[in-house]
Amino acid sequence: MTIDKIIGQLLIMMTIAIIGFIYAKLTKVSETEQKFLSRMLLYFINPCLIFSHFNIDFEKSRFVGLCISIVVSFLVTFLFILLAECIFRKKVPLSKLQKIGIVFTNCGFIGIPLIEGVAGGEGVFYLMGYLVAFNVMLWVYGYYQMTQKFNLIKIITNPNVLAVLLGITVYVLPFKVPEAIAKPVALIGGTNTAMSMILLGVLFGALKKEWMIKLFNTFKSFFNQNPEFKEQRKKIGTLLFTAFVRLCLCSLFSLVLCGFIYFSIVKLFPSWDLTSLKLVITVIYIASLCPTGMSVSSMACLFDGDTVFSNFLVCFTHALCLVSIPLFFAFFNIFLKLLGIE
Repeated sequence: MTIDKIIGQLLIMMTIAIIGFIYAKLTKVSETEQKFLSRMLLYFINPCLIFSHFNIDFEKSRFVGLCISIVVSFLVTFLFILLAECIFRKKVPLSKLQKIGIVFTNCGFIGIPLIEGVAGGEGVFYLMGYLVAFNVMLWVYGYYQMTQKFNLIKIITNPNVLAVLLGITVYVLPFKVPEAIAKPVALIGGTNTAMSMILLGVLFGALKKEWMIKLFNTFKSFFNQNPEFKEQRKKIGTLLFTAFVRLCLCSLFSLVLCGFIYFSIVKLFPSWDLTSLKLVITVIYIASLCPTGMSVSSMACLFDGDTVFSNFLVCFTHALCLVSIPLFFAFFNIFLKLLGIE
């Protein structure tokens, strides 16, 4: 998996997103249509893609790789939670959204098409471990941040978690799903990349005009020392700092953790299939590099948070990830070489 492939796939995805943006501007996509596309992608297309990648012949080494993926993904998520709790300790209204915004990446909408484009189906197979950790912790840590409660029902009934569990069951069984069912499911899942990027473009294009004016005025007020703009300066500073933590600090911490886990396994178990192991760790690292997940916007909307701030954070980090993902992936390769691993 090379940097050229990463950049090439990001450019392809960006092109599709631009087409979605133009379409949204020309047709004035309604909020109802946006929600329909989001739900169809999250609750229908994504689960089909996940399930289709498990409908393959069982291999012990691949199953071990998936288990490693799940464990490492939880460790990365716990690391992000620890980082969030250490940095955002003040009990201010935005701190909840900041924590969720840096812990939970857009590993579904961005991660799946990116990894599918550069690593193929096997890469997506290992990404399932990160999706398990993501969905479990979103409804444990994320839900708790917003409500001070836990909701296990949300975890159990999440279609993506169900798709992983059903997929693992099919994977370990001696028989596979009949072609008459498997083929349609795979075709539906195959639309994930295009639909994800079209939806992202639509969400950018559907940003309300008054929000854009508010954002411009907020940025303008950042350089205005007039006391009346103090609150705006504080909010834009908060936005920039949160984006920096998500895209830079989290990427560095994840780089060290994933690098040393890989190094430790290589030294302790040299007989393992190191090619597959490197793919597993690399997939998890790429998932951790993704921008702020759209879940922060969903949580803000669901629990009466600052939706304007959360939407700007999502859009801002998505724009910057075109630079941050290739940059930190290059750092990851350099770090592995420094550890003596090719």
